[in-house]
Amino acid sequence: MLTVELLPAGYGDAVLVTYGSAATPHRLLVDGGQARTFPALAARLRSFNGPVDLLVVTHVDTDHIGGAVRLLESGALAGRLGGIWFNGYVHLERFSDLLGPIHGERLTKRIIDLGLPWNDGWPDPVPPGIGGPVVVRGAPPVLALAGGATATVLSPTPQKLADLLPVWRQVVEAAGLREGVTATEEAAPVVVAPGLLGDLTLSELAGLSTPADTAEANGSSIAFVFEFEGVRLLLGADAHPDALVAGLGHLAGADGKVRLDACKLPHHGSKGNVSRALVDLLDCPRWMISTNGRRFHHPDDVALARVITTRTNPELVWNYRSDRFLAFTAAHPPATSGYTVAVPDEGAEGITVRLAD
Repeated sequence: MLTVELLPAGYGDAVLVTYGSAATPHRLLVDGGQARTFPALAARLRSFNGPVDLLVVTHVDTDHIGGAVRLLESGALAGRLGGIWFNGYVHLERFSDLLGPIHGERLTKRIIDLGLPWNDGWPDPVPPGIGGPVVVRGAPPVLALAGGATATVLSPTPQKLADLLPVWRQVVEAAGLREGVTATEEAAPVVVAPGLLGDLTLSELAGLSTPADTAEANGSSIAFVFEFEGVRLLLGADAHPDALVAGLGHLAGADGKVRLDACKLPHHGSKGNVSRALVDLLDCPRWMISTNGRRFHHPDDVALARVITTRTNPELVWNYRSDRFLAFTAAHPPATSGYTVAVPDEGAEGITVRLAD
């Protein structure tokens, strides 16, 4: 059994992977969404008994870490966590000495107070008793997870972590990770009205040249291929496309493709992260989109066009029946554009994908 739940996390990520058997399930939680969407995450966690074997906090953007902070401050729910992967300042400083540590970071403090296994199993541990940085040095490392699953980690590289250091204080404060500091929203981008570009076909959209994402926090994302009993899932966080392509290249078969059963599109389907090179590398039938489309207006049409035009009848899975979903499917109807969709029922939020029975 393997299911992937794209929980309602606003324009962020909260992904719950459940695998094993119904009698003895294992659970992996990747990010906690926005702080304001934490009640939905808390309700889902309260709906079942047993632990969450591992929480992966991919990076310090507020739409990924806000709900994770609330979770670690939630008492009984926090006590059900079996361990955590998260690159804090103590891990970043292994690659540079540009800044002094920021004391009182809320997530770091709660991890230590709870005594959670932190980056357990990663080399180059940080005294006292903290595992080393979650980082890719050369070939992607493969880590054993509970229940016989594995995680092949693709991002970040040491350089991506070092790049974050000069802006660490700014990013940490923006995410509300210091006591007494309220999280602030990232600045919304300037969006060009679709009509100004004309009515482009999917092929024309896919062929547009777009700059790659260079945001330091996104580059520090922990992204990995989760595998259980032959089923593969790419959890791309907000990772940069160059890191993903380089890491995935080590997993390519004789045909030059990396076989996956599902891919959670990096950075909520941003054109700066879903590059043509990344899409071309993957042999994947199912592409998952985690965002309500607000503020940043993800997923981008260009990113979706790249997926659709390089695949045979791919399925796009949305966790919100968002304005972006309605606009894209109206402009490019699935029935005539070579793709299918899975979307929550009218009025519902969040979606579950079953990858194995």
